[in-house]
Amino acid sequence: VSAVWAGEVPPPQPAEVSQPGAQTPLAALAARFNAVQTIRSRFVQEKQMAMLTEPLVSTGSFVFTRTPAQLRWEYQTPFQNGFLITDGQSFRLDKGQKQPLKNKLATQVAQQMFVWLAFDVQTLSKTYRLEPFDGGMKLTPLAAKNSPVAAISVWFAPDNPQAVSRIEMTEANGDKTVLRFSDTHINEPLPAGAFE
Repeated sequence: VSAVWAGEVPPPQPAEVSQPGAQTPLAALAARFNAVQTIRSRFVQEKQMAMLTEPLVSTGSFVFTRTPAQLRWEYQTPFQNGFLITDGQSFRLDKGQKQPLKNKLATQVAQQMFVWLAFDVQTLSKTYRLEPFDGGMKLTPLAAKNSPVAAISVWFAPDNPQAVSRIEMTEANGDKTVLRFSDTHINEPLPAGAFE
């Protein structure tokens, strides 16, 4: 996965040091996101790859529930595809039609989206070193030599502390992916049939 951010991104700043007895930034973040039960949002994904002169841009939307664990991630432009996870099964979406997702890697990627969208600090900390900065979090793979990802930066929405506003992933080969989220709704009723 790769993409370029259309503008300058300020470098992550060190997080403030917690006062004795105060909740650590990671614990506060985990508590904040553990309260998220549903998410509905739109996104723009930009990919920049060394073999391409222009970034690939796609748009779409997603809906998510923590319990039961369900996710529908759909691209609307330039192609209509995506994936659906529901009832413990993974499906590929093609123009709204679903087919069982048999590719193991694709299934793992789809399932990882749960961790990212709910910003599951406990699960993420098993794979990444988490470094809070003002407005976000930098994640560096613990097993850097074996990881295709060099670093990930996550920004939280300034107007919604339980929402992720942007994810920027830099791969070891230099390719980038940027996801920007908008019109995000947290813990609101989801449309009927969202996971059918």
